[in-house]
Amino acid sequence: MFGSKKDPNEQIFKDACKAYKKEDYNKAAELFSDAAALGHVGAMSDLGLMYAQGKGVPRIKQEAVKWWAKAAEGGEVKAQHNLATAYATGDGIQQSYEDAIVWFRKSADQGYYKSQYSLYRIYSQGLGVQKDEVKAAEWLIKAAEQMYPKAELELGRLYISGDGVEASEKLAVKYLKRAARHGEESAVEVLKDIRGD
Repeated sequence: MFGSKKDPNEQIFKDACKAYKKEDYNKAAELFSDAAALGHVGAMSDLGLMYAQGKGVPRIKQEAVKWWAKAAEGGEVKAQHNLATAYATGDGIQQSYEDAIVWFRKSADQGYYKSQYSLYRIYSQGLGVQKDEVKAAEWLIKAAEQMYPKAELELGRLYISGDGVEASEKLAVKYLKRAARHGEESAVEVLKDIRGD
């Protein structure tokens, strides 16, 4: 009477996640499908991933994109990122940087570091937009502040080159050391180059 009412859909999703972790992909796909049919956006996103990887279901990129689009519309951050990536690469859907940017932005605005890093790449390379090193650096800083090693490495390099940011050896070393601590081995080589080792 006073306890919280358990959401059966959430339990199906949790059971699907357990099955996936146990590598029982057929069971996971079945449960993700059940939860997705009941409107669970996390299940939709994960079902899309299973179709992209061909785990428990046939590998069908268009089906993956369909589920990511449904989950993305529901605000699921990783689905937004995966949908944006599909648009950027044209994998399973008509390639469109314009649509990719829309979905990367929605995901990045929710704080997803991989989408922030993807926007850095889009603006630094001018993919479907005018190249903008300052805007690229702004997105990269956001990803690096979340301790994403690739972003830390790239930001260290930007502080060396001064592309989109004011050059600063002190900040370059700071981010390169962080990247190295987080497993980005090439950061060690860049640090050696700075020091002249």
